Amino acid sequence: MIYVWLIAFILLVLASWLLNFIGMPGNWAIVALALIWFFLGPEKFHFHWAVLIMLVVLAAIGELIEFLASVLGAKNLGGSNRGATLSVIGSIIGGLLGATFGIPFPVPLVGMMIGSILFAGIGAWIGATLGERWGGKPMKESVQIGGAAFIGRLLGTAGKLVMGTTMVILAIAAPFLPLIFD
Repeated sequence: MIYVWLIAFILLVLASWLLNFIGMPGNWAIVALALIWFFLGPEKFHFHWAVLIMLVVLAAIGELIEFLASVLGAKNLGGSNRGATLSVIGSIIGGLLGATFGIPFPVPLVGMMIGSILFAGIGAWIGATLGERWGGKPMKESVQIGGAAFIGRLLGTAGKLVMGTTMVILAIAAPFLPLIFD
């Protein structure tokens, strides 16, 4: 039964990582799962508390990268708070649509992941553009700010995914480390 729980933990960690593709807090879900495993997991696969600290730090760095890339991308071109807010909203909507419908690709899951990232960027572009137009900026300037939001969103997601991948490796390896070092 222990191995069933271990497999469930691993699958949930991987599923949590996938949440990052649609703009959801997948890295923090990994932290929550590791916390639950730390307190309720089988003693044979118990890991050190320092692993939890490392996971929290990695999740925070991933969020910081995503936030700074998204906001600074549009802000560097003179984007407003309204544009940034609508960029985030558009990004979440786009990510959900991309994950739902994906893009035509031979491997369905890959198509969904690519679609989610691409549509999240497009949603950020549309949201920022609409926010800037709503604020009275000319179309050309609004579209440029939207383009910066698109690039910032893609770079932010890439940074968050790198941190998330590191977290997945750490969270999956951690329960096995006591077995190796004992």
